[in-house]
Amino acid sequence: MKVGWYVHHHGAGHRTRATVVGRELMGRGADVTLLGSALEGDAARPGPVTSVRLALDAPLPQPVSESSADVTVHGSMHWAPLWHSGFRERMTTIARWVQVEEPDVVVVDVSCEVAVMVRLLGVPVVVVAQPGERTDSAHAAAYDAATAVLAPWPAWATDDIWHTSRDSTWTTGPDPRVVAVGGIARRPDTGSSVSTATPTGRPRGLVLAGSDGFDDPGLAGLITAAVPDIDWTVVGGRAWVPDVQGHLASSDVVVTHAGQNAIADVAGWGLPAVVLPQSRPFEEQHHMGAVLARSGIAQVVQRDRVEGAPWGELVQQARNHGGHGWSTWGCDGAASRAASLVEVVAGV
Repeated sequence: MKVGWYVHHHGAGHRTRATVVGRELMGRGADVTLLGSALEGDAARPGPVTSVRLALDAPLPQPVSESSADVTVHGSMHWAPLWHSGFRERMTTIARWVQVEEPDVVVVDVSCEVAVMVRLLGVPVVVVAQPGERTDSAHAAAYDAATAVLAPWPAWATDDIWHTSRDSTWTTGPDPRVVAVGGIARRPDTGSSVSTATPTGRPRGLVLAGSDGFDDPGLAGLITAAVPDIDWTVVGGRAWVPDVQGHLASSDVVVTHAGQNAIADVAGWGLPAVVLPQSRPFEEQHHMGAVLARSGIAQVVQRDRVEGAPWGELVQQARNHGGHGWSTWGCDGAASRAASLVEVVAGV
């Protein structure tokens, strides 16, 4: 089986999913090729694996504006600018790879334009769903083009975490193409933290601010200063590390943004957590946070409640809760279920 996997280059989560599921597919004998713009230097990437570097499609050349370049194709797409050599090279590279390699399936994580183009080339597409308000025309087109939609969260969360256009024909009632596999974590299964106390005997805490850091650059410092009885490690922004598993293994509590992979990693370790949704397109982290708050799995502080939040109390509440309920996020076996979905679409 030959699998192409398109990896979006904003943030680290898309590459992480390709890494985790790609490793599972390769273990089953599949030939996996990653296609993206930010693949080099990823120590966690499965190997040996083929990768195809794609040209960047932004920014627009001066003095071209988004309106003059019609980047949304009159509102039907997200980013398809006129007269952009990088965008043209990016799309033709993918098309040439499809023509030469003749893949059995292409996983798109995630680009509406790539999903539609690959389907028009006659290749089955698995689109990875993203949380949030995905009700626009571009998302509707991508989901319509998909042979299957891989949802990296548990099935019970789908209705609240993922809002799609009711005008798209496939969203009329439950659709068997949408498969919720659970959170795709880098740790292969769920389990309890194996943390050890610091030399001072104090608990360890981990702040996950994401590859771009929190929206407020001073937030991590504010939180750690407000809870001085915990020895904190901050990961994110300038302090980014490619694999946080060692930090998670030695932590007693986590304060994290609400990105899909951060949540999956925390869930995989079953750690007590305070979740801080950040401002992202389509309100994806807001929806993630709302689902976690309603389920009672974690303490959640939405953006409008951050100022003046009682950090010490929130961290203690999370520790008292103990991380119970993370098993319902479905991380155990999620990578295997995702790989099986790709195989089904490929006709294996």
